[in-house]
Amino acid sequence: SISSAPETPFPKPVEDDGSPPHNIVENINSDTSHSTASTGEHSSVDAKHVNPNLTMPSSSSQDHDEAAQIAKMESSKYIVKQLKELYRKHVVDAERRYHLHYNFRLPTDGDIRDSEFDAAPMVLLIGQYSTGKTTFISHLLGESFPGMHIGPEPTTDKFTALFHSGERDQNATDLSAVKFEKKFHQKDQNSDGTTSSRRTIETDGMASDSGKLIKGNTLTVTPNLPFSSLSQFGSAFLNHFVGSSTSSPLLKRLIFVDTPGVLSGEKQRINRTYDFGQVCKWFADRADLILLLFDAHKLDISDELQDVIDTIRPHNDDKIRCVLNKADAVTREQLVRVYGSLMWSMGKIFDSPEVIRVYTGSYWNGPLLNGDFADMFERDEQLLVRELVDLPRCVAERKVNQMVNRIRLVKVHVCILGTLRNMTPRLFGKSTSREQILDDLEAIMEKVRMKYDLSKGDMPRTNEFKRCLEHFLDFSVFPPINNELIQCLDRLIQEDIPKIVGGADVVTDRFEILGKASIQRGNANDKSEKMSQSCNDIANKAKVSKNFPLPRPNHHAIHVVFYAISSF
Repeated sequence: SISSAPETPFPKPVEDDGSPPHNIVENINSDTSHSTASTGEHSSVDAKHVNPNLTMPSSSSQDHDEAAQIAKMESSKYIVKQLKELYRKHVVDAERRYHLHYNFRLPTDGDIRDSEFDAAPMVLLIGQYSTGKTTFISHLLGESFPGMHIGPEPTTDKFTALFHSGERDQNATDLSAVKFEKKFHQKDQNSDGTTSSRRTIETDGMASDSGKLIKGNTLTVTPNLPFSSLSQFGSAFLNHFVGSSTSSPLLKRLIFVDTPGVLSGEKQRINRTYDFGQVCKWFADRADLILLLFDAHKLDISDELQDVIDTIRPHNDDKIRCVLNKADAVTREQLVRVYGSLMWSMGKIFDSPEVIRVYTGSYWNGPLLNGDFADMFERDEQLLVRELVDLPRCVAERKVNQMVNRIRLVKVHVCILGTLRNMTPRLFGKSTSREQILDDLEAIMEKVRMKYDLSKGDMPRTNEFKRCLEHFLDFSVFPPINNELIQCLDRLIQEDIPKIVGGADVVTDRFEILGKASIQRGNANDKSEKMSQSCNDIANKAKVSKNFPLPRPNHHAIHVVFYAISSF
């Protein structure tokens, strides 16, 4: 059945460019060199339409691993493509009809763009100024990047998105290796016979394609980047948003977002011409991992930072991790007190019995100032890097989880808003009815939950939902309750999405089978080449010894024979 399937183009996996791994991701990148972070290539892979004429390298166990990784890659692309079609066909229309975009707290404001479906996993860094956010990224990449500025003062004044720029040029030089030298250049002789010289600055080894900066307005119209909906914040924010493209291998799999440091006092609100908290929420809703960085020397959590954390928390608690940076600059006793203070502060902010994960270390390229906890720092660093490089492997699972969560929330809002529409009179008394509904909202929501058998964990908080409803002067703008739509949303969760996941398993199995078959063909080719070489050696010896020619070996026949033997 496989041999009779029609041929379709087989997308090649993203391969590393041969450059050595950088810094702390060296050992971990070695076993993930064939994985990809982006599902940007639109794949039309179907379980029934797979190209049987695949050609893969033939190197035994590594080929088996590569075949499995390629199969998982195609499975992820299949799931993302099907979820995208399902969302466009069934979910987004209900969100628009019930005015859910930008009015109610969905996991993302507005609809999900295609570029957001296909984007690489995103890592967001948030913290007060001079906590080491930019140094942390440079440490992971093993090199500098365009637009990087590190200092003890508030240096990062823009949101910076780091993504891969393409294949690395062999002649390119990292920015960290560029040397700036001052040289004297002789001018023409003066009229009095003397010579004058001027000082100029020249760069040694600066490559033209070592990276570049892209302005915010350009990023919003770049189709393969997930930043198009940032245009809602206007030029006030886009003038403070840049993209930094480099050829670091890690950026083939991840997108990093470096944020300005959270300022204290009125500077946070007055000095910035855009809503810093809402911009952070936009990135947090689309990020796969959120890192809160803290400095071991200044652990005080300002009210402004707490407000930012409270803003990004809805639907994102499971993504947040804490990083206690610069922990090598304190003594043992101080580190114990600082760690305990951080856990106590996080417990007050998150108000949950679960303890948030904290990674402790010193994330920079220099040596440790205090090596008492060197082993612990190294273990935490390895765990953090492992979590980062595992993000691309689980991209399909996270997409499924996010889509199921979104559909459940849409169903809850459809049931509540449709009920409020039915309770609103058509002609007279709308304002009086609106006030009564807002006063009795908690009881109404409980009745809706019982009637439609909704989960209590999916219900929005009454106070937050009431604030959202206060923006509407007339509840008759919502459509009435639609039982067919509710049944459709239930069917998506109970039947359609499980079929998509099951179909991805079929794709994985077929690609693994084809990978093994191609490996067998590759081994057969190796054997036939060895047999042909041995026949040629025998013929050459015969020519020398007896001086008569032998017939040339039939390479095609040998190939067929050894392919049949290996297949049998």
